[in-house]
Amino acid sequence: MLLSLSTACLYHFPLRYTLRVVAETGFDGIELVMGPEVWLRGVRYVAALAREYSLRIYSVHQTLLRRSPHGDGPRRMADGVEAALALDCPCVVIHGPGGLRWADPAAQAWLRAVEDCQERLAGTSSRLAVENPGVYSPIDAHNLLAPLPLFTSVARRYGLAVTYDTCHAGTAGLDLTATYAALHEHTVNIHLSDLKTAPPPADYHLFYTLFVHHQIPGDGTLPLAALRSTLAANGFAGPLTMEISVVALQAWSPGRLRAHLRRAVAFGRGVSP
Repeated sequence: MLLSLSTACLYHFPLRYTLRVVAETGFDGIELVMGPEVWLRGVRYVAALAREYSLRIYSVHQTLLRRSPHGDGPRRMADGVEAALALDCPCVVIHGPGGLRWADPAAQAWLRAVEDCQERLAGTSSRLAVENPGVYSPIDAHNLLAPLPLFTSVARRYGLAVTYDTCHAGTAGLDLTATYAALHEHTVNIHLSDLKTAPPPADYHLFYTLFVHHQIPGDGTLPLAALRSTLAANGFAGPLTMEISVVALQAWSPGRLRAHLRRAVAFGRGVSP
């Protein structure tokens, strides 16, 4: 399987540093998360860096920030689409809609943005890949795409591929292998990370993300080794995209960061670190 690292793992570092570390620790490529450095330097700069470090850009992820040069809300996915087309990248990772009803303005705006992006991608090798949502609070369980059958139905109806996030599935209490079985015909990208059960230092979304969710594979409670075996048996070629918290990686220490990334690579390849 092809192994990729999301640049969100090291979002606060310059891209040159991130790609150098990715190459040194044995990954095949990256998932490029849109952000200020990409906007300022342009995608040609990113492509040049990838060539310099012999890395592939397997997927582009819409920005994690509230706004992009294309606007806020669902308009952020257009930013990822333009980058993917310029990079000849096959996968654009998007998040699902806001709101609790399809009639809500936020959900309708999301559908319009999806349709606009699908028109832009028509005739190309790039596809939108919607990510299954995580559950951070009780209300998240009522997210429009939270029920797995509805998530699958929306993907099929709008011609969307799927980015299957294992940590998000774990927060929703879903069985990882059964969920993959339900999604595998649509899945083109997998976000692989583990999930802890210990409470975070404070009851905020950010603290859950940093200290409980998105842990190094093998450091939590999810049966990721079993899922990896299923993926291999099913012929999934990747990318298997590690999406790990900067705290879990201890990225403030160059030595620990590299050691943890090598351990993640070893897990992904099914070998002892």
